[in-house]
Amino acid sequence: MSVEATESIANLRSEIDVLDERIISLLEQRTAFSLQVQRTRMREGGDRLASEREQWIVQRYADRLGDRGAQLAGLVLEMCRGNTRRAR
Repeated sequence: MSVEATESIANLRSEIDVLDERIISLLEQRTAFSLQVQRTRMREGGDRLASEREQWIVQRYADRLGDRGAQLAGLVLEMCRGNTRRAR
C-alpha cells in the first residue's frame, strides 16, 4: 500500500473515531433522559415502558436505515431502559 493510501486511511479512521465518541456520548445522554422519563411515568402511576412509543422509534430507525436500523433501534432501546449492565 502506498504512503498516500496509508495516510488517507489513518485520517479517515481518525474521523470515524471522532464520530464514535459522539455516538457514545449521545447514547449516554439518551439513556439519562430515558431513565428520567421512566421515573416520571412510574411516579405518576404509569408503566415503566411505553410500547407504542418504542414501536414508533423502531419504525423511524427502520424507515431511515432499513432492517438493520430496526435492529439497532432495538439495541438502543434495550440499553436506554437501564436494565442492562455496562461492560467495562
